[in-house]
Amino acid sequence: MQPNTSRRDAPGTLTISVEIELGWGVHDLSGSAAEHLSTDGSPERAHLRKLLRAADACGVPITFDVVGHLLLDDCDGSHSGPYEPGWFDADPGTDAAADPLYYAPEVAPAVLDAAVDHELCTHTFSHVLCGSVDRAVVDHELRRARALHDELDAGSASIVPPRHSRPPNDLLREHGVRAARYAVDTSGNGRLRRLRELTVGPHPLWEPAVVDGVLETYCTTYPSLTAASLPSGQSPAPAPFRSVPAAVRRRLHGRYLRRSTRRAIETGTPLHLWCHLYDLSNPHQWAVVAEYLEFLATVPEGDLRIRTMASLADEYLVADAVAAGASP
Repeated sequence: MQPNTSRRDAPGTLTISVEIELGWGVHDLSGSAAEHLSTDGSPERAHLRKLLRAADACGVPITFDVVGHLLLDDCDGSHSGPYEPGWFDADPGTDAAADPLYYAPEVAPAVLDAAVDHELCTHTFSHVLCGSVDRAVVDHELRRARALHDELDAGSASIVPPRHSRPPNDLLREHGVRAARYAVDTSGNGRLRRLRELTVGPHPLWEPAVVDGVLETYCTTYPSLTAASLPSGQSPAPAPFRSVPAAVRRRLHGRYLRRSTRRAIETGTPLHLWCHLYDLSNPHQWAVVAEYLEFLATVPEGDLRIRTMASLADEYLVADAVAAGASP
């Protein structure tokens, strides 16, 4: 897939998505996989509150993709379903007070009660890799996550599959999912070009596509709302970047975000920026993200439309149906 950079007579479009997974994002991994996380989820929660306040102040809607298990108040650690043995071994079987990295029932209400109309998107129930398991497992995960969303009267119109491992689009349609986010790997373009892309950009642009009745919106394999050159959550920045002063790296990423946004406006091709909640949960990343939201508040709606995944899907699916000569 090649980036789309053609000029269009339409406003630019931006979608921002933030993955909220906490301990579930690494529950199937070992070793140092969780070093970016805090021990109790407090920095992540504090930065979610900051993000919601800033989004309210700047009028920026965000798609929050949440692992369903985090919506539980508690559980006994045992979950029925067609899972491989041991899949839930990391589940502590306690509650939010005892294990706040595995339960975060306050997150969804905070998102839904914000002044801005954010979207609550599914990230499956237990962060299952959809392309690596039987269809029955994906079906069960989507069903369980949708039930939790329905309890919140939030719906579940879009999905960010964990690690961008693809579920079948026909199964997504069966569960009312209209949009999915997938990553495009650009690492094969050479190391120098990759370094430039990560640090100064601009972000590649790809036109979303309706595939088998589902809108697919595309992003980078690496978090792009936050900077690869800055600390990720509680982990330090990668060694190659540490010789550059942090203030310089922050300025570079702020320029990256603004440059990428202006390019989306100039070309009319949608831009999708994303990160994990933990990525932005430190002062370095947060300073850049907060400044970027303030920048977005200054961009006229006629130049840039900021859309959630669900609202973007509505536009594209209607246009696709009209183009096909069918009723939307």
